[in-house]
Amino acid sequence: KRTNVLITISGWLATDDDATLPFSTVDANYGDHFSLSWEPEVLRELGNALKLIAGEVVSFATQQILQHTMLHALLAALAWPLALTKIGYLIDNPWSIGLDKAQKAGLVLADTLLNHVQGHRPVSLVGFSLGARVIFYCLLELARVNAYGIVEDVFLFGTPVTASTKQWKQCAGVVSGRFVNGYVKSDWVLGFLYRASAAGRPIAGLRPITDVPRLDNVDLTDMINGHFQYR
Repeated sequence: KRTNVLITISGWLATDDDATLPFSTVDANYGDHFSLSWEPEVLRELGNALKLIAGEVVSFATQQILQHTMLHALLAALAWPLALTKIGYLIDNPWSIGLDKAQKAGLVLADTLLNHVQGHRPVSLVGFSLGARVIFYCLLELARVNAYGIVEDVFLFGTPVTASTKQWKQCAGVVSGRFVNGYVKSDWVLGFLYRASAAGRPIAGLRPITDVPRLDNVDLTDMINGHFQYR
């Protein structure tokens, strides 16, 4: 009997252990567990910027306002508290770099899977935030080269991706098992990070992906407060 492979991918690093620690409770039944280490310097810089927002700028009261704002889809610049807009430049650069690096890392991961570095074993992929973006672009690349039968289950959480229905269908086509999009409607962090680049397009980590057969959307809004709790 073949042993499955589980690859987990973090979206930012607050400590050196964050590449593996958020996934330390994953069920061993998923198979041999590997955590992907990618662009650690970029992810540490992003982690530091996120800590600045969470710990030094945004009060509990402001978080409640932001969650309320997100629930009502008020993503215009005027909806954001002044404290956030003043420090936006501190996080926009590492976030923008992270988006680009995640897309490239997805192509590298796809190449790794295509070359069966993990052996000829079914692979499950789990990622949050930018880690989920890595997986999305990995699946898109596998679909481009018609690489079926490699990926079994996929779990994406807080995914910073604005993609077409066609692209999501392509991704779903190379997943033989479960394909899950976990989202939080009140994730103000993701909404703020994407405030300039989403251009009105739906963000996977904030809402369900519709019209994609076999993709399961899971609303986590009542379970976690937002982006920081994915790790």
